[in-house]
Amino acid sequence: MVHLSESSQLQQLTAAQLGQEKRRGILILDTRPTEEFASFHIPGSMQIGLMGSLASWAAILIRSSERILLVVENANCAQEAHSRLARVGLENVVDYTVANKQQWQQHGLELTSMPIYRCEDVCHTLRANLSPQLIDVRSWAEWLQGHLPGAISMPLLELSVSGHTVSLTRSQPILVYCQEEYRATIAASMLLRDHVGDIGILNGGVQEWQACSMPLETPRDKRIGSTPTVLGELPDKNL
Repeated sequence: MVHLSESSQLQQLTAAQLGQEKRRGILILDTRPTEEFASFHIPGSMQIGLMGSLASWAAILIRSSERILLVVENANCAQEAHSRLARVGLENVVDYTVANKQQWQQHGLELTSMPIYRCEDVCHTLRANLSPQLIDVRSWAEWLQGHLPGAISMPLLELSVSGHTVSLTRSQPILVYCQEEYRATIAASMLLRDHVGDIGILNGGVQEWQACSMPLETPRDKRIGSTPTVLGELPDKNL
């Protein structure tokens, strides 16, 4: 872990100060793991987990001029995130706050959550003909190797492009997935920032889907004369 000089140490904000910064329009960057972010977070937050490629994705998705306030698990995580962001030119990190649901609620801060669906839950939903919009945020190369039947390709690298989410139906639930769940959580937080409907993520992504013996669809499945997998006709597997 990198230790910054004392002059560059971040200060922890109180819940009241967090509320003030939010009203000023600061970018709240939540670096907690998927499960913690999903359980509660500040509406409008962007999530990029510290336990992953935080700096790489932040450099791609966040403008260098953006004022950033970190949401972290503890002070050490704040300093580590600060150091890694600075290495990629994101030096305008203002301060940090440690996630504390009870304290935030006591100070009147609005909180929200995001559902995480297991493979079994998704299978039951699909069989009941209540199909959500399946959004695959992996790369195009990964998509071509196989994706969930009926999914839409929307790579995370392109998600910040203006108008990219126009094709989404806001009245229909959205289920975001990637290979595991790191990129899916980032993408879901960005879609939530754009107020794009009811959004959840698939726990474990494609990796978990395949572990449940569920089929993947490839472009070859769509050639003339082939029979692509129908969402409502997934294998009736005892999960």
